Amino acid sequence: MKQKDWVEEHLNEVLKYQQMLERTPDEMKVHRIEIMSKMLVFIGKLAATFSEEYKNIYADRKAAYAEAELAAEKYKQAHAEIAVKELRKQEATAYGNMQRWRNAFESTKEEINALKYKVKIDIEDGSSRIR
Repeated sequence: MKQKDWVEEHLNEVLKYQQMLERTPDEMKVHRIEIMSKMLVFIGKLAATFSEEYKNIYADRKAAYAEAELAAEKYKQAHAEIAVKELRKQEATAYGNMQRWRNAFESTKEEINALKYKVKIDIEDGSSRIR
């Protein structure tokens, strides 16, 4: 399976869990935690995939820069910068994707922790109908 297939598959899983979450009432905290925990697995996989893509483009850019610098007779750095212009753009896009999914991972973790805390409070004060 190609990387892009993985991305689509993982994204579909995240969307599936997001839809489940939207249909789950706020009062069902434990169930919401379960859904978000399952969704977090796929968010993490997307973050890792985009991190790998970013690092690969970075490596390609560094290699292309070095090759262009070695090949140029004068104005080596200028030639090298021009040679890697498109790779820099790809790298920026990949970096943005990586950061977006890392942020999504961290915020989902925080949401899960907040819900766990609310469940704990509900249990301690006896006001919960834990579901």
